[in-house]
Amino acid sequence: MFVLKVLGPFVRFVKKDTDNPNESKKMAVLIRFLSLVLILFFTINAIGFAIHGTPEAIGGNVALAILYLSVFGLSYRLPKMGTVWAFIIVTTVWAVSLLWLFGPDSSFQIFPPFLIMIFFFASYDKFLIKLLFGLVTFAVYMGMSFLYGDRIPVVEMSMGAHRCIRDSCMFIIILCTCIAAYTFASDSQSLENKLIVYNKKLKEKANTDPLTGLNNRGMAMDYLKQFVKAADEMICSICICDIDHFKHVNDTYGHDIGDVVLKNVANALRESVGDHGFVARWGGEEFFIAFPNINGDEATTVLYNVQKELKKAYAQVKDEEVRVTLTFGLTEYDRNISLEENLKDADNKLYMGKEQGRNRIVY
Repeated sequence: MFVLKVLGPFVRFVKKDTDNPNESKKMAVLIRFLSLVLILFFTINAIGFAIHGTPEAIGGNVALAILYLSVFGLSYRLPKMGTVWAFIIVTTVWAVSLLWLFGPDSSFQIFPPFLIMIFFFASYDKFLIKLLFGLVTFAVYMGMSFLYGDRIPVVEMSMGAHRCIRDSCMFIIILCTCIAAYTFASDSQSLENKLIVYNKKLKEKANTDPLTGLNNRGMAMDYLKQFVKAADEMICSICICDIDHFKHVNDTYGHDIGDVVLKNVANALRESVGDHGFVARWGGEEFFIAFPNINGDEATTVLYNVQKELKKAYAQVKDEEVRVTLTFGLTEYDRNISLEENLKDADNKLYMGKEQGRNRIVY
């Protein structure tokens, strides 16, 4: 609890927004966090060199810690790109110092990719400027390598101490690279996942009837078109059904009860058809069912189950139970005629059932 009480205000301070309007604080917070990591790194280094008695190294680490502390403070005042440039300049000073003091074998090579990544993450556009920055960074790296590549290290130390400095600098830059990459990669992945979910919801909304929750007519047509393309030899039965005397229900009990009836019918179709077929609201009080890999006789059996399920479904109006029936027009898909002609055949059988007295399956 004590740790949380101490760290809580500090974390909020690190995450504090800048004074500059219309700028995301993400980059500023990242620079602050990286600066704190590097301040801790140079502080530990300074303590280590103090123990081993190397004044120049102590002074260099203290100076770099102060410079990163300045970047941390400036991040609350400077615009985003100003903060980025301050961080890049200080880090470049560190890299050049390593090369000058300890020679080419000092992890100097790892700094350019890190700085380029920070600059690229600073904004989401201006690719040409980013490319120019990358080229300039490479030119500076080559220039420094040419000037100091064969230089004898200014600070003389044992091979073990030299390796310790080289490896510790490489470690901290790799750590900072991982932190920066994770910050923006996780944000990008999170945004991508949100877009996927959002697009899925939009697609579902576009393809779903809002009242019944069934697929709508557009989705049904897409389903049939895909079926026609994908399975030349597959059997498919299609059905168009209609609620009997639905206008009477609306006129007698009102449209609210009519909506309840539509939902009840949709639920009965959904439950009875299940995995046997594809159900959609065709329009008004009409519904559509496709039965892939099922012939007309098997589909008729499923529709009998729909009729049984409908007997259990009703809308309650005071003491009265409002029940409805369906008339079904069922046909096996004929690949010798067009999709529209197959649908017309199912529709004709539906109206044949209406003329024969309703509440029946015409196949």
